[in-house]
Amino acid sequence: MELNRKDIDQILEVTGKEASQVIPVLQAVQKEYNYLPEEALRYVCEVSEITSEQIVGVASFYSQFRMEPVGEHIVKVCVGTACHVKGAGLIHDALGRELKLDGGRHTDEKGMYTLEKVSCLGCCTIAPVVQIDEVTYGHVSPDQVGGLLKDFEQNKESPKKGLFRRADGQEILGEIRIGLGSCCVASGSDEIRQAVEKSVQSKHLPVKLKDVGCVGMCHQVPLVEIVPVDKEASLYAKVKPGDVSKIIDRHFKPTGLLNRMSDRLMKTAAWLQDDSFREGIERYSIDYRDKPVSAFLDKQVTIATEYRGVINPLDLSEYRSKGGFLGLKKALANMKPQQIIDKIVESGTRGRGGGGFPTGKKWQMVADGKAEKKYLICNGDEGDPGAFMDRMLMESYPYRILEGILIAAYATGIRQGYIYLRAEYPLAVSRMKQAVEILKNEGLIGQNVLDSEFSFELDIYEGAGAFVCGEETALIASIEGKRGFPRVRPPYPAVSGLNKYPTLVNNAETFSVIPYIIKSGPEKFNSIGTETSKGTKVFALAGKVARGGLIEVPMGITIREIVEEIGGGVPDGKKFKAVQIGGPSGGCIPANLADSTIDFESL
Repeated sequence: MELNRKDIDQILEVTGKEASQVIPVLQAVQKEYNYLPEEALRYVCEVSEITSEQIVGVASFYSQFRMEPVGEHIVKVCVGTACHVKGAGLIHDALGRELKLDGGRHTDEKGMYTLEKVSCLGCCTIAPVVQIDEVTYGHVSPDQVGGLLKDFEQNKESPKKGLFRRADGQEILGEIRIGLGSCCVASGSDEIRQAVEKSVQSKHLPVKLKDVGCVGMCHQVPLVEIVPVDKEASLYAKVKPGDVSKIIDRHFKPTGLLNRMSDRLMKTAAWLQDDSFREGIERYSIDYRDKPVSAFLDKQVTIATEYRGVINPLDLSEYRSKGGFLGLKKALANMKPQQIIDKIVESGTRGRGGGGFPTGKKWQMVADGKAEKKYLICNGDEGDPGAFMDRMLMESYPYRILEGILIAAYATGIRQGYIYLRAEYPLAVSRMKQAVEILKNEGLIGQNVLDSEFSFELDIYEGAGAFVCGEETALIASIEGKRGFPRVRPPYPAVSGLNKYPTLVNNAETFSVIPYIIKSGPEKFNSIGTETSKGTKVFALAGKVARGGLIEVPMGITIREIVEEIGGGVPDGKKFKAVQIGGPSGGCIPANLADSTIDFESL
């Protein structure tokens, strides 16, 4: 391989040459060459503070890094829990046979494809999943892998087209569900269905139409539910046939250039002839999503997921219109740092990452630390198979998380922070990066936030594929440019963390509830849940459950309520046997313990 040293120089100019930047440097080099060439690494050592020993130690530890050349395209087979139970192993074997991989090889003879297993791709609701470069194929079966590779070959020159596809090559945009219970039919849902069919056909949309029974909200019929494959679902109530096309337009774009041009011309004509075209359809949208039965609707309490499916994740003005940053404004204008910590203590909030450590107590430890520097880290790594709570929160509610981070930093006297998230979640990475830049431009991150004396800098740090870095001390080691090994505690990160300075580490979900507590008051938050486990908890429903997705429920709910009432139980009338909670370290809870409550003490 011929090395262009100017490329490496440019990489180091962006990442920095400090030893702590070894992971971003290796990520950038691998992005440039698709692996880590020895010549490039030697040159990095020559012109930076990074040593060869450090590179070997880090590159051999994190699964993201490759020391050998790979094919032009990377085929990733998800083997997370949801994909595993649906036959991911068989799909991996079938791909190995299709690519003629034998003798332990991972790359085909032509050097076109390299086959890998990955822990989770975060697309659990369309499991089992195969990803080739940026194209994700859902609901794959072993007998479809040949067609899957053929489809990718035919469309690889257009990487932005159809990032979610079926194995037969058809794009997956999502699903449109139409309520056809008795009340819905009586209110005109048959006409709604005809309007949906007409709109989908005219726009050539690759979406699935699904009839569902009664959803338990008879006062809101007819009902139409839009379920995009990569976004939150949206439910529309009291829909009229004439508004179906507008509803579909909000969520799905026609495929193909000619279809898009035709659709745009039709919209323009409609706009010229009928001013009502410009009217919004918000009046049809309600706050409940992806819930075919009333029990599902009734048991959810939205705090971290408030306004789900309603607001644009990156529309700052829309977030503000829903009360966004009122908590931060209140904190900076009317509250002293200690008053904020007292409110968090009063709320009873505990860490949502699994450990359940009292959030206010952790903040107090950091605030009390006497050091010249302090750090804040938002843990968005979330490597547990089947878990996609933090991923969805970061993709859907970046401003809410960032508002919580800013409040926490102000309360604890921190001026520098990091968001550590999985590189395997590119949409979450992209959304968070964009949101941070938008807030910097708006004066909400940086010097003198909201014209106050509070200043705060925030950077995004991408993980390198180590599951263990979800643990806070391993995560800290990773940011320092080391192998992500957990360390013995004490000292705790709140006392001695990043670079041995006091460090506040909370996960994305924990930060997402902070604005609510400050804005609405701790009393409202701690009125939800149990005596010792306050508030709500976000869960990912994945695997062999009828209704997979993201839910937010009050603490103290039972496992049975979640699985059987909210999730609809095991599909095809099969018996519920066990549920995995808390990832591999949490273990499986059998059906005979399904009436156990979900709280920090019981589990």
